[in-house]
Amino acid sequence: MTRQNISTGSAANDGTGDTLRAAGDKINENFVEIYQKLGGGDSDNLSSQLSFGTDGIIFEGSSADNFETTIKVTNPTADNTITFPNTTGSVIIDGATQTLTNKTLNKVSFQSSEITADGDCNDNAPYIICNKATGLAVGLNDGTTTGQFKIFTNKGAGDATITPDNFASGSNFVLQQNEGATCVWDGSNWFLVGNKSVT
Repeated sequence: MTRQNISTGSAANDGTGDTLRAAGDKINENFVEIYQKLGGGDSDNLSSQLSFGTDGIIFEGSSADNFETTIKVTNPTADNTITFPNTTGSVIIDGATQTLTNKTLNKVSFQSSEITADGDCNDNAPYIICNKATGLAVGLNDGTTTGQFKIFTNKGAGDATITPDNFASGSNFVLQQNEGATCVWDGSNWFLVGNKSVT
């Protein structure tokens, strides 16, 4: 239903506007439509689980408590469109631990960390760039998730010696300049894949 406006006539009390009854009908019908849109299917009650904040949509959830989920956007600097696919599933959130299924990755970039002095490499970065003019000693802590991987490359002139805490292939491995290797965590040990593959 489109919004119904009350006709107030051309001048006060000129008899050309809506009658009081007709005006009341329009008011009621306008409110009924609003309640139907916001009332969760019950046109007599507004929803207690959904509301609008000053900058977002607020979801109460099934229990009325002190916790809500608010959906909002960063201040746009261009016209943007977000399209949800025609399917059922969960939205992927970058701060949550979730499993991606049936996805094709067209362009992949990994968080990288450059290490230029002796010490442990960054636990959170899957791509470690070794860069020191002389020998570099790099420690690799245990992984946190089975299947986790670390990619090591060495662009420094000095050899990079990587020593995992638990290493299935001995105590350490060495990368000369422009060499690379990948380690995979099996839940107990780091395994070496493609050691000293020259670029």
